[in-house]
Amino acid sequence: MARIFRESSPPRRRVLAALALVTGCTLAFQVVFTRLLSSVVAYHFSFLAISLALVGTGAGALVVYVRPAWFDRRPLEAMLARWSAIYAVLLIVAPFVFVHLDYSLNNGALSTFALNLAIACVFAAAPALAAGVVVALAIRGYTSSVSRVYAWDLVGAAIGALIVVPLLRFPAPNVVVGLGIVAALAATLFAWGEPATRRSAVVVVAIGAGTLALAAMTSVLYLPTGYGAPGSRVADRWTPLSRVEGYRLANGLPSLVYYDRVFAPVPVVQNGKLPNWKKLLLGPASIGYELTGPGRALVIGGGGGRDIYNALTSHQRVDVIELNDAIRHVVDVDLGAVSGSPYSRKGVSTTIGDGRAILAERDTKYDQIHIGFTDTLSGSSAQGFALTENNLYTVEAFQEYLDHLKPKGILNVSRLQRLVGDEAIRATVLTVAALERHGIKDPLRNMVVIRGTDAIGLSKAPYETILARLEPWTPQELARIRHLAKVRGDGIAFAPGGPYYGAWRDLAHATSWQSFCKSYPLDVCPPTDDKPFFFNMRRLSQIGGSPTGYHYWVDPYDLLLLTLGILVALAAVGLVLPLRVAKVVKRPPMRELSYFAAIGLGFILLEVVLIQRFVLFLGFPTYALSVVLFALLLFTGLGSAISSRVAAARRGLVTVLSVSMGLIAVSAFTLQPLLRELIGLPFAVRVGVTILVLAPIGLALGMPMPIGLSQFASRYPDGVAFAWGVNGVASVLASVLGVVIAINFGFSTATLVAAACYGAAIACAARTRRVVQEPIEEPVALPLTPVVEVMP
Repeated sequence: MARIFRESSPPRRRVLAALALVTGCTLAFQVVFTRLLSSVVAYHFSFLAISLALVGTGAGALVVYVRPAWFDRRPLEAMLARWSAIYAVLLIVAPFVFVHLDYSLNNGALSTFALNLAIACVFAAAPALAAGVVVALAIRGYTSSVSRVYAWDLVGAAIGALIVVPLLRFPAPNVVVGLGIVAALAATLFAWGEPATRRSAVVVVAIGAGTLALAAMTSVLYLPTGYGAPGSRVADRWTPLSRVEGYRLANGLPSLVYYDRVFAPVPVVQNGKLPNWKKLLLGPASIGYELTGPGRALVIGGGGGRDIYNALTSHQRVDVIELNDAIRHVVDVDLGAVSGSPYSRKGVSTTIGDGRAILAERDTKYDQIHIGFTDTLSGSSAQGFALTENNLYTVEAFQEYLDHLKPKGILNVSRLQRLVGDEAIRATVLTVAALERHGIKDPLRNMVVIRGTDAIGLSKAPYETILARLEPWTPQELARIRHLAKVRGDGIAFAPGGPYYGAWRDLAHATSWQSFCKSYPLDVCPPTDDKPFFFNMRRLSQIGGSPTGYHYWVDPYDLLLLTLGILVALAAVGLVLPLRVAKVVKRPPMRELSYFAAIGLGFILLEVVLIQRFVLFLGFPTYALSVVLFALLLFTGLGSAISSRVAAARRGLVTVLSVSMGLIAVSAFTLQPLLRELIGLPFAVRVGVTILVLAPIGLALGMPMPIGLSQFASRYPDGVAFAWGVNGVASVLASVLGVVIAINFGFSTATLVAAACYGAAIACAARTRRVVQEPIEEPVALPLTPVVEVMP
């Protein structure tokens, strides 16, 4: 049998602390790298890159399995120190590569863009591979104390989940260098008993610190955005949600505020005089304010301030809910001299947070609720919107808005006709469905749609504004709306009794909105909280088509499927290739490895769903990421710790798998209604509820891996690293698969698929029980536990 490296003594506390630092850095790097790429390229490209980077983590374990002799030449702690130092160097060097790559698609240079993106992927995957080697070596080496090793590993990952949110307030390249310093500190702890290696690690720490100081004083790590704005940049702020930049233009033109690849114009206020609807290019939206007159308005998503000023011209009091505080700061402070500070003006009250979560906490009734071109997750470009859940545009969200209207109050929603899909008609159907669910028998009598024209870059963009309320429009009101639509817009797209325009004509003559949706070329059926992908309108039958007439021609859904295909191929290679090239006497069969693939798929599928579910409940995407990952890691670790107390491990494995599958299945039907009922609680209480809800799920999911791997190690002691690598590669595959399932079938279905994965693991475990009855040569009882890959 091939020689297997064993560590006779238990790991020292400094070794465990060093391992925690490495795993914490690994989780933080994954999130920070996503933030870095999404500030310069579309979200779906960064999703591809981070997925490939995560493959590197599993690949590190596979390298340890395929070539174990490479890692047995020196003492374990020395090898851990060496690979931690390599990890640190790669983290320090990678940002210099990232900031000098050209991510633009100017002049159609697609080949250059593809090459630069591939380079970025390589330099993201390389540190992940080094970190995977470190963890795999620790698992393989400290077999007698693996429960402690796993516990410290999870503590490190949990800490990484907590600190990554405040870290995202610094420039992403600088943060990566800082993580390199932490990894180098881990190398010094690993190498405490190896003076030469320790000195080398200290040198890496010094180099990283010097690099970080240089980056703070110079632009050596400045990441160009490539916007090509014609003005001067006056602000550059990094936040957990997005990178926000402000540009001041000359000749009295509106300034611009960019949040990642999305921009909003910032109106110019001269001599304290507010710009009117004509200067704001918001004539159709102003009609709603004209109808209600002075009162109280709510603007969800202030952007550059256009919607705020449009409301102020007619209303005495305006409440604003803005998701990203950096946008308010750039508009009001950095561009305040020209913008007039709309968020801070007299009569304006601004709250930072998610529009729905904050509105659910209030009992306030409004004369007008306005949502103008607003998107919830600003950390993605317009080309990637179809892969982003949008909790502002669901049937449940519109019901919330209708509940907060005064008698004859108006819901005022504006969307472009064709950005990444037929947004305006889908928003219309969404409004019809929400009114119908609210008890309105003939919802088309309660809404009008007004045509308008906005500017995107140098081109004109038609859009529609939907005005809806709980009471039917009177003939007198409709006559006034038709007149104002001619004066302030481009006419009527839909009104009770006509006229009708384009797709709205078909909607008016359809027997129901459901029949209209089924016959429409795109999927414009109303999104729900279970399937909140408002901007994705491609049906499965339309994959591979070439949509025309849209401002953003790259279809993110096609790229998502391409990502899934690439990862499936990599997963297949990761499963098969090591079995062919590894020089071991006893190879683990595929049926044994399928168990670890199944629980890897199931765990990450559930994790993806849980993060999305809690985005709305906690109010911020980053809070959901941090709190959900922290709670899952914490209780999964506790579940792993108590798994050694499960009697009769073979029967216990099937039992804990069954409990896990049951809890997941129950959450598919009960979690969303529960969170919807509790969304009005104070934020601190919602965090506590999140942790309590995730506790039993985490405890159950923490047991199948250590119990199953302990049995696996008794049969294939030299295949432990391979089993963990298979689990990691399957986890990465699940991260993309979860999004694909959710987009097409909803989060509940994705949750049930996760439960089915644990059902498949039960079948694998039952099969293993029969196999284990056969005589086994050279049995080795190793209570090993691998590190489960965590996908943000």
